[in-house]
Amino acid sequence: MRTWLAGGGALAILLLVGGGYSQAESAAPTATGSALQSSVGTAQAEMTREEQLNRKQRELEAAGQEKQQLQERLRSEKGSLDSALLQLASAKSLIHQEIEDFLKQPAGQERLDGLLADYRRGSEAEQAARQRVQVAEEELGRQHLKYAQLTREVERLTALLASEARERNAKKVQAIARRLERTLHFNESVSFRCSTSKSMAACLAEHRNDSRMSQWVQERYQRVLSEELRDEIDSLQLDPNWYSYRARADFSEASMNLDGTVSAEVIIEAAIKPKKVMPCAILGVSSELCDARSYSLIVRSNRFNDQVRINDQVHGATPVSLILESGEYDVQVTHEGVTQTRKLSLDDDRVVNFRF
Repeated sequence: MRTWLAGGGALAILLLVGGGYSQAESAAPTATGSALQSSVGTAQAEMTREEQLNRKQRELEAAGQEKQQLQERLRSEKGSLDSALLQLASAKSLIHQEIEDFLKQPAGQERLDGLLADYRRGSEAEQAARQRVQVAEEELGRQHLKYAQLTREVERLTALLASEARERNAKKVQAIARRLERTLHFNESVSFRCSTSKSMAACLAEHRNDSRMSQWVQERYQRVLSEELRDEIDSLQLDPNWYSYRARADFSEASMNLDGTVSAEVIIEAAIKPKKVMPCAILGVSSELCDARSYSLIVRSNRFNDQVRINDQVHGATPVSLILESGEYDVQVTHEGVTQTRKLSLDDDRVVNFRF
């Protein structure tokens, strides 16, 4: 044994311990987004915006849960790696100590072989742990990418839905606003007591309907608007703070009993002026839509099956009719691969014609 150690045997053991079992290769993480690109396919075009958003939100939630599981798995695999490295270091230290003792005094070859076997097993465990950590890191990286892409898709759909809802509400606000200002003509019956010593004319001249006029106007105005707006609004409850009015009242018929009770018919004319916020209050939408200046934009062309984009948002084929806030707009119409572009400042109702 001493002769073997004095020769190449000792050198082989020292080289084996000093060199260890190192990793020479590591797989480069590969993460492609091809699987993620398929999350929005042709089926998405057949779904409504709300269905697309709900689907993307469910995918985002599932991706978040999977990402959390991968993070926990990565922590576990790193813990296994740390444990394997600790065991490997301990085995290496014991081998060094055993070799020193072996060189100092005769020792059993079986003990040394056992230590070498422990070292090999520790090295294999460390290699396996490294590979698992690498795989977990790659999967977590792909999941991070998927989660980020789904987050952007959900944000895009949410913004698109908000934009479309704002556009629909702006159209409704404009349509309703044009129907609110009006002059009402109606009759009301009144009855009041007057001194029998006064004439009918004097009693009618002294009587005032100011206390009841506001209620009369509101009831008649609400009745008329409810009938006209029944297709747009399920139920309408007007607030007197939404409008102002000027009213004029005249008596058309009147009679007086012996006890001084006067019964009369009042003809009322009320000119109603809605306040700016009234259309938004009726629809229950943000008052910003009533503060903003909105205009009509109509886009037409002389071709069928074209495609309209306004500020990079698709609006289908011409003719396209929109209610937009004042501002700068890029209008594009594409037909058979040919695109025409117009830049316009919307500060009035506009009609834009394209010719191919």
